[in-house]
Amino acid sequence: MLRQLADVIETAVQLAESLVVDPILRRLFEAFRVMPLEDRGAIVTAIEREVQARRLSRATEDATGQAMHPNPHARLYLRSHQQAMPRSMLERDELMLAMLSGMRASPILLMPEIHASWLDGTREALEHLDAATRRTVAQLMREALALVDEADGGPAVEDNSTARAS
Repeated sequence: MLRQLADVIETAVQLAESLVVDPILRRLFEAFRVMPLEDRGAIVTAIEREVQARRLSRATEDATGQAMHPNPHARLYLRSHQQAMPRSMLERDELMLAMLSGMRASPILLMPEIHASWLDGTREALEHLDAATRRTVAQLMREALALVDEADGGPAVEDNSTARAS
């Protein structure tokens, strides 16, 4: 019994020492410590799955010519939007600023190394929408194109704010 206690203490000391000397392990432990308890199982499962895939990749990369690398921008959490957007978020000024921000960032989507991914991602996003929502998107896109023409000195666009998506 005393020997088992000494073994447990020795293991605890080794673990504590490894945390002190390895800053990456210390960061991982701290992130896990502050993580919501209900998230831990899913996060550990994801890490285990990815490590297993990486180990398999390393073992087969010479034969397959494919290798895996860490993604410094990977996310372990998905965003979900199940609640309706509050009306205050849809006020004119907020909409204008959001559109301005998006439009100013749009040139990056035409960069060759990004454009194909944007097309694929947009195509997939549209597949997740029902037909009525896709028609609404199409109507808004047509109106946006007309507004671009108007801003460039073309014909004025009538206000279709009360029109329904067709």
